[in-house]
Amino acid sequence: LTLSSSLLFLAFTLLFTFFILNYRRLLFTFLTTVFDEEHKEKVQEIVTEIQRIIRKYVTGLFLQMLIVSLMMIITLSLLGVKYAILLGLIAGIFNIIPYLGITTALLISALITFATAGATQALFVIFAFIGIHTIDGNILMPLVVGSKVKINALFAFIGIIIGEMIWGISGMFLVIPYLAMLKIIFERVEGLQPWGALLGEGDVKPRKRRTYRITKKIKLEDAE
Repeated sequence: LTLSSSLLFLAFTLLFTFFILNYRRLLFTFLTTVFDEEHKEKVQEIVTEIQRIIRKYVTGLFLQMLIVSLMMIITLSLLGVKYAILLGLIAGIFNIIPYLGITTALLISALITFATAGATQALFVIFAFIGIHTIDGNILMPLVVGSKVKINALFAFIGIIIGEMIWGISGMFLVIPYLAMLKIIFERVEGLQPWGALLGEGDVKPRKRRTYRITKKIKLEDAE
């Protein structure tokens, strides 16, 4: 992963999003006419949900990139780290690659800082990355991006590895919305619901707790 390949990937993502949104009506018409009339309503529901997921996912991802970049630039500037703007942009751009991007950005930024400013500022950079990544993973990602996709971490990570092997850096980004599309289809097609549940977050309903009350005879009775 290099800065130039990340910028190319960013441009590719913008073009991909533009073409998908620009030709969405053509794709929608094709998918709704290729299936039998009895399945048209179900297909229409799936296509509409996929369009909504892609639009919100891409918007949320770029918003997350902007917030992470600004947080990193401000933090590194306050710590007096050289090239704070450059390192902040690197952090934001690489951060849109789930799981692996932030680690790559951390290594690149730490090496640049160590080579130009010494070990002390390199440590500042590492601590800043860890702190901001914690905020990003626990607050920004669930609120801005994660709630839109709802793919569990195991299959997201496996998908990212496979996507990189097949399509390179572009695949690392595109595989998440592709998995989200598959999940939507699986959840709405009879017989494929277990696969949709497998890709999902597997939310388990909390077990109902047994409660008791004390009667006048000082005996425990089941409140239910």
